[in-house]
Amino acid sequence: MRRSTFIAITALLLSHGGLSAQEDGGRVLPALAGGVLGIAGGGYVALSVIVAESRAGRYVHDIEDILGWRSLPVIAGGTLGTALGVYSPERLKKAVLFGFGGMAVGGAAGFVVGPMFWDGPEAKWAGTAIGAGAGLAIGYILGALTASPDEDIGAGDGVPVAIRIPLP
Repeated sequence: MRRSTFIAITALLLSHGGLSAQEDGGRVLPALAGGVLGIAGGGYVALSVIVAESRAGRYVHDIEDILGWRSLPVIAGGTLGTALGVYSPERLKKAVLFGFGGMAVGGAAGFVVGPMFWDGPEAKWAGTAIGAGAGLAIGYILGALTASPDEDIGAGDGVPVAIRIPLP
């Protein structure tokens, strides 16, 4: 990502006009944590996709093979994590906890199931990597979608979006 794009996105997130100064300061840390954890989780999901493709015989030969659609989980994870941190920190906590739980369960399942599909010593770790990535994605999504009404973004108000156009 180009530096100017990163600065523009960061400025846009931090300049949200719908929050008071006190609320804004209290949501910067969850937004930052959500973005970092989302990028890390998305990176792991992307890695598990690459492992799954390699088990199917499609290998990574250069950086072009990674920067296509396979980088989408990294971008989506960072974006969703930051958005949840800004608009619903409680939902972010639940999504992260469910994501870690799903990663553990999926990894254990992949450890058992991997050797059923593939031969060789790498079947266990490949199954574990693929299962953990799938479990992480499923757990994160379930955690983000299963919040109680008091944890919700505005108890049914939706996600506020503001676009400012300065006129001369």
